[in-house]
Amino acid sequence: MRRGGCAANIAVVRRLFEAIETRGDPKDFAARWAAYVEMYDPDVVIHEAFGLPCGGDYSGDDAVARHAQAFNAAWQGLQSINDRSLEPRFLADGDHVIVLWRQKGTSADGEVFDMPAVSVYQMKDGRIIDARMFHFDTAAVIGFLKRASRLVSAES
Repeated sequence: MRRGGCAANIAVVRRLFEAIETRGDPKDFAARWAAYVEMYDPDVVIHEAFGLPCGGDYSGDDAVARHAQAFNAAWQGLQSINDRSLEPRFLADGDHVIVLWRQKGTSADGEVFDMPAVSVYQMKDGRIIDARMFHFDTAAVIGFLKRASRLVSAES
């Protein structure tokens, strides 16, 4: 059974981005996490660029949780509420949703990171079955995260 079309698929991915943008809010966390996980097909595969701290392919029952944990570990403390605003723009064609968005962060010493990124989501029956994140300059992402983590380590 196929659900919806482009508009329905965009609505699912839009909800995903809203959940990502509000992830620091502890209010109703369990309900929000359940809704977040429900957007993904049980057989989802999530792809991040190898070399990034959260890089690799995530699959299996715990793919969503492992990816979220890896991403949060890399960016923890580097994203204010404003930095979590991803400024997404959604495009769709058939069972694919493409999102143009911004990866942002601010280090403890005030270095600002702001880079465009693209994510491509393949949908199946109204859920995400494949997710691919493309960062425009993975070396810049890694450099920022390394500099920021050294600052955090030095302050500890």
